[in-house]
Amino acid sequence: MIAGNFRLAAFGAAAAGLMALSSCATLNEQQCATVSWVQLGQEDGAAGRPASYVQQHEQACSKHKLPVNRAEWQTGWDVGIRAYCTPANGLSEGREGRYYANSCPADLAADFQTAYHIGKRLYDARTERTRVQNELDALLVKLKDAKKREEQDALRLEIDLKRSSLYSADSRVRDAERALDFYILSSNLPRG
Repeated sequence: MIAGNFRLAAFGAAAAGLMALSSCATLNEQQCATVSWVQLGQEDGAAGRPASYVQQHEQACSKHKLPVNRAEWQTGWDVGIRAYCTPANGLSEGREGRYYANSCPADLAADFQTAYHIGKRLYDARTERTRVQNELDALLVKLKDAKKREEQDALRLEIDLKRSSLYSADSRVRDAERALDFYILSSNLPRG
């Protein structure tokens, strides 16, 4: 009975936490009243948030019956998004595996996206290689612990297949690294 009550209390606490998170606003009442809309727009743009993100602020401030200065926010966003949408930043965002919201203006989007996809390709290849290596390591532990010959034989076969997958994953990482190096050299970007 105590365990059931504990589970119920834990579930209730988790549900309350999720509800609190889902109701989080971008700004509180004081921030809505005092924020520099130009500065906030610039910060939002520099973070790669789309132009539609101002609607989040409008929703938050409308709860307090306070207006958003959309024109000032847009002025700041225009500056911030141009700082965000550089090839160097696209490469960095991709290499870190970050989400890109297709927020760059048309005149900057192609170069940013090219760099982003090159960086993201490397991130994805390294992530896949790590996943395959972890799976191989787990199989090797299972083999060590296996007692029956049939189980050992099946695990050895699975390990051979996983090693082949690891070889392919290593190859994809090397290809992605070469593509990144070529892009950096041809674009005169810092290696970073």
